[in-house]
Order: sequence, then C-alpha cells, then structure tokens
Amino acid sequence: MTNSEVRYKFMKYFIEKEYPNYDCQADDFLSDKNKVVLADESDEDFYGMICFKNAVLVKAKKEIYEWSIRFVSKHIGFRCFDYIQLAALCQELLKHGYTMQGGQGCLPDMSQKQRVPPEIGFTIRVFNQNETMDIYNYIDKTEWHMCRPNENTSLTIAAFDKNQIIGLSSAGRETDQLWPIDIEVLPEYRNKGIAVALTAEITNILLNRGIIPYATGAYSNNASRITLFKCGYYPAWIGAGSCHDEWALQMLKN
Repeated sequence: MTNSEVRYKFMKYFIEKEYPNYDCQADDFLSDKNKVVLADESDEDFYGMICFKNAVLVKAKKEIYEWSIRFVSKHIGFRCFDYIQLAALCQELLKHGYTMQGGQGCLPDMSQKQRVPPEIGFTIRVFNQNETMDIYNYIDKTEWHMCRPNENTSLTIAAFDKNQIIGLSSAGRETDQLWPIDIEVLPEYRNKGIAVALTAEITNILLNRGIIPYATGAYSNNASRITLFKCGYYPAWIGAGSCHDEWALQMLKN
C-alpha cells in the first residue's frame, strides 16, 4: 500500500468510528471547505476537531455549535490549530465547563520497507497476546503508565536489563489492519536508543503481518515525535477536543 492509500484508509476508519451518523465522508478531509456537524445528545464528545490535510471536520454540541461555525469560517483548516486559535477554543470550552486536549497522529512511511533498530546492548523479547500476562511477573506496576499490558494488548515487545524490564512497546488490535502503538522507557534508561529500537521492532513485525501501526502523542511530546521520525513515521493528522479535567479546569480558572 502507498502512503496515500494508508492515509485514506485511516480517514475512513476515523469517520466510521467518530462520525458514524453525521453524513460525513473521508473526502471531507480533502475538501478546501471546513465542515461542522451538530453532535447529538448521545455523543460522548462535547467538541471534537480533526484535520488530515486541508479542511477541519468538527462535531459540536448545540451549546457550542454556532460558535464553532463562526470559528472555522475564519481560517484555512490547519490554521485552526495555530496557538492563537487553540487559545480561543480553550477559552470558549472553559465557558461550558470543559478544557482542551489534543495531539498529533503519525503513520509509517510505506516506502520504507524495513526499519533498522540501533544496537542498544540490552535483550529484546517479543510477547504475543497469549503471553502478555507473563509480563506482570517482571514489572513493577507503579512504574508503567502508557504501556502497561492489559486484556486489549495484542503484542508487546520488552527490553530487558538482566531480569528487569526497562522498556516496553505495545500494540492493541483496533481493526484487522490498524493497530495503535505505545512506547515507554523507564526514566533512568532513556537517551540510550531503547525507544527507537522498540519502535522499529514493533513496526517491522506489524508491517510484515500486513498491519498498519499508528501512534498519537501530545503536541508537547517532542521526544516521542523524534523517536517516531527516526523509525520512518510522518505526521498524518492533528486533533483537538474537549476534556472534563477538574484539576486543569481549576488551574485555568485561577
């Protein structure tokens, strides 16, 4: 598959997952015109905005619907994610008891057939789904946040320093062809190439199985993006949405 085919497949998947009943199509992302749809009351999201190329696609509850139309009418799609626009969005969400969360998504460059992991001097082991729970015999549960294995984990790759797990990369089955990946390395073992080695390994395994890995991260997480870029990923979309976080809301109000 080409990069364009993979990205279009992911756009279709996103529409089916997040906009199933809103008369939206993958081609809406390729339009030059931004689109806002009214979210029904059963939708868990108060507000969501995403951009894959030119246009943004927004779903908004009735309280913020008219504001959203005015907001996106002023900007080319990706410009809605400039800092000044995001500040305006955050300010508007705050009026309704929400703050903002968002990040960037990355897809693998399909023209790069094989990633070459760096030599790291640590052992790497692969755990398939039926072996996932074995990892609990090795890890301190309090140390892992992103990659702690659970019942939805389909593949895990671990880096070991003797009998201690020092780095994890995990993937969960989202669809038959699209699996999200996460990477985490213990703080004292960072900057040793472990994250790059694990990302390269899990990417190679999934692509060889005909599965497209993808990753998301916060705007501020440069380390994660650098790791992904070193492993042949590229930024494919950007998103923002509402979040009801009491601590963050209190901080913003103060």
